[in-house]
Amino acid sequence: MGDKSLEHITFQMGTVLLNEPEPLDHKLLDIIPILSDYLGAASCSIMLINYDEMTVEVRAATNGKIVGLSRNLSDVTISTRAIIDNEPFHVGSGERSFFDIPDLSQYKSEYSISIPIRHFDKRLGVINFTDFAGGEKIDAETERRAVELIKHFAAYLYALLSREQLEKKVGKLETANDELRGLNEMKTSLTGFIIHDLKGPISTIVGNLDMMGYDPLTPEQAECLNLATEDVYRMQNMVQDMLDVMKMEEGAISIYREDCEIKSLIEREASSFSNLMDRRNIRLKIDAEPHVGYIDGDLIGRVLVNLLRNAISYTPDGSEITIAASYKKESKEVLVGVSDQGRGIPVEMRERIFEKYCRCEDNNKAVKGSGMGLTFCKLIVEAHGGLIWVEESEAGGARFVFTLPETLPGKGIK
Repeated sequence: MGDKSLEHITFQMGTVLLNEPEPLDHKLLDIIPILSDYLGAASCSIMLINYDEMTVEVRAATNGKIVGLSRNLSDVTISTRAIIDNEPFHVGSGERSFFDIPDLSQYKSEYSISIPIRHFDKRLGVINFTDFAGGEKIDAETERRAVELIKHFAAYLYALLSREQLEKKVGKLETANDELRGLNEMKTSLTGFIIHDLKGPISTIVGNLDMMGYDPLTPEQAECLNLATEDVYRMQNMVQDMLDVMKMEEGAISIYREDCEIKSLIEREASSFSNLMDRRNIRLKIDAEPHVGYIDGDLIGRVLVNLLRNAISYTPDGSEITIAASYKKESKEVLVGVSDQGRGIPVEMRERIFEKYCRCEDNNKAVKGSGMGLTFCKLIVEAHGGLIWVEESEAGGARFVFTLPETLPGKGIK
């Protein structure tokens, strides 16, 4: 046993272990002589548990040849016995041959003591000592002080191992994140190419359907043509929404404001749904005040189309949809609301409904759409400096509301 006090030795270990630039294995190598001198042992090794592989590995030792060697925790070895018993384990003369794995440490004497390293209930590993001066077994007092010293060492070691594990996990997460980012960029690019390439064929279909309407048609043919036209226009709008959402996320779309009469804009966009609502006996009520707003009429028109189509999709046949618009002098903004008599939007979905690809399923009924329409609406309204949200309508369905301020936001406007 050395002459230095426990407090002094603990301070020495702390100084070594808290040396930031050094990697853990270098620190442990510097700890070896401190521990060896304190117990008067010529040979010492520090073995730590790898819980991922369920092994115990030599991380530092007076004999450099054994550093890196590992043993399964299930093996019957001196080290694993001390870890399992969770108390100091003495091996005397003639007892070493009992254990399965040959002793590769090249100890001079057969007597050794293995002291487990633990911090509270966490087992960290074991420290092995042998080749004591005189080859004699250490006394109870020396053992007690050694256990106390290793208890202090364990506290430092636990913090360092936790940090080491955290850094490994962070590294793995960063690698996984980079891979996911690459896959997402690839998916976005592929989606963009596909959607962009859809514009041409859809435009061709739209043009040919329009031409078919110039010839005399039977009522059945006219009905089929109207259904096909409505669906292809919906598809065209979905493709344009997805393209514009991508452009806005990349900052590649601009808002071009001009004077626009809000009530006339609502009536014009709503008229395109007259045939569809007539077939389903859905009544449309427009309660809008005449007001000239300084907006991008084309984009706000598409917002209205998306919200109205959404309302029609969820509104039962024979019910009513209301579009209301009014100017608020106090806040200097136009308030527009589209209300239906459907089943409404659950409270827990009212924030998520505006996220990309999110759709509120209608029980067992298939819901048409890409899940990008409301995302497009949110981006366009916010680019105008407004807000959009959904609430319960007076009839119990959903009411989508958005605002259009008169003042220009200082971002994204041309």
